[in-house]
Amino acid sequence: MDQKQKIIKLYMEGESKRGIAKITKKSRNTVAKYIQEFEESKLEDVRQLPIPESVMKPPTYKKRIGKSKVLTEEIKNKLRKFITDNEWKRNHYMKKQQMKIVDMHEKLLDAGYSISYTTVRNFVNQETAKSREVYIRRYCEPGYEVEFDWGEVKLEIDGKLKAYSLAVFTLPYSNYRFARLYQSESQVCVLDVHTKFIEHVDFIPAVFVYDNMRTVVKSFIGNEKTITDSMVNLSNYYQFKIRLCQTRKGNEKGHVERSVEFIRRKAFASQYSFTSLEAAQDHLLQTLNKLNLRDHHEHEQKHIELMRKEKEKGQKVTMTPFDSADLIECLIDKYSTVVINQNHYSVPEGHVGKYIKAKAGAETIKLFIDGCLEAEHQRNWGVHQWKMDLYHYLDTFKKKKGAIAQSECLRQAPSQIKKLYNDHYIGKEKEFIELLFYIRENNKLERVLDAVKQLNTIRTGYVSTESILFVCEQSTPVKADGFYRDETAHQSESNMKAYANMFNQEEEVAHYG
Repeated sequence: MDQKQKIIKLYMEGESKRGIAKITKKSRNTVAKYIQEFEESKLEDVRQLPIPESVMKPPTYKKRIGKSKVLTEEIKNKLRKFITDNEWKRNHYMKKQQMKIVDMHEKLLDAGYSISYTTVRNFVNQETAKSREVYIRRYCEPGYEVEFDWGEVKLEIDGKLKAYSLAVFTLPYSNYRFARLYQSESQVCVLDVHTKFIEHVDFIPAVFVYDNMRTVVKSFIGNEKTITDSMVNLSNYYQFKIRLCQTRKGNEKGHVERSVEFIRRKAFASQYSFTSLEAAQDHLLQTLNKLNLRDHHEHEQKHIELMRKEKEKGQKVTMTPFDSADLIECLIDKYSTVVINQNHYSVPEGHVGKYIKAKAGAETIKLFIDGCLEAEHQRNWGVHQWKMDLYHYLDTFKKKKGAIAQSECLRQAPSQIKKLYNDHYIGKEKEFIELLFYIRENNKLERVLDAVKQLNTIRTGYVSTESILFVCEQSTPVKADGFYRDETAHQSESNMKAYANMFNQEEEVAHYG
């Protein structure tokens, strides 16, 4: 037991001050002092005062604060200047060039001052602690708000490593996440992902939150910010409001800031190589489905279930999706292509020198001639690339048959078409062009490929345009792997035999069934 507590205990038991002094071996003045403090404390109510009931606690002594001999006002001012410089660098995108405490200490030593690192550290920590930011806990109302942000992810698509943009939406209440990959962060991509998000969740939050990205904020004039025309049109169409974060205050949309890193890690940390961008999109969608089926850390419900509650309180979607494409007027050049953002896209021949309308979306390019959709291409976000459709040039190939072998059109054609040409039509370009006309007019590529397989079973090298067309025009295709022989199959086999006899074939027609 502490001596002070022992003295008061003896006093309460009726012991005299002189007796207490003898027992505790303390001076009578000390005993009297403790007893007096005890009696006075019983008369004072300290429950509403910022002091403790300390009469029963051991005595404490004030620590002597001596005058600092090393940390002079001159050194303090220098350290404050270093701290101010660091703050300026943070505000001017030079965060990585700030001085650390060890750099400040070395700077003082180089200037001839004798001071320890610990002294410098304690003073800097004390100064910076004065200006630490206070954060306000948010209340998230269901269906009221959604946050948007971009992130970057590096993927290997078809063997090529490239950086892609990850567009992410997060609903703060449910923490439900939606994301999509893009090859650009341009305005049309921002509009496109908004339409896809609204179509996905099937309701419109009242407020969309952004940082000060260029595709949303057109200009700064003092503290006034001007929204871009495209975002104004989008918000007017869907009837939502736009809220912008303060400059360099990403914590004001902290849910989506965290979601960008979280989704990127969960989706692409272990798998980053894909055969195509569409395969990467599918993998991202599957990952999001798994994440949204997890339980919310506070509400103890699945994110997707909480999102459905938000949907009940949010604005219903009563309009068709917003058209996010840019309308461009283009001139068809001598290659029967139009140039959009330094990339060429083919147009059906016969319109060279004519101006047409093009709708350039985030994923597709649609070409209109006299108000009719005549061609559609997947958008290319590179530069000086060519997107050419083989069927757009068939009339020209009839006049320039030799050009097809080394044409860019054939190089970009489907792999089945290229294989068909390389296996059966080298040196027979006229027949090949006739077959392409048939495929384009009747949309029977799969039927043609089946006919080629059937003809190859008769005899290798027996494939020709005339024989392919004959097989394709049969009412019922012959199944090479079937075992059921009906009247139609029997007649088809007889036709094949007769056709083989016309060309004096020695090989016997293959029997099916």
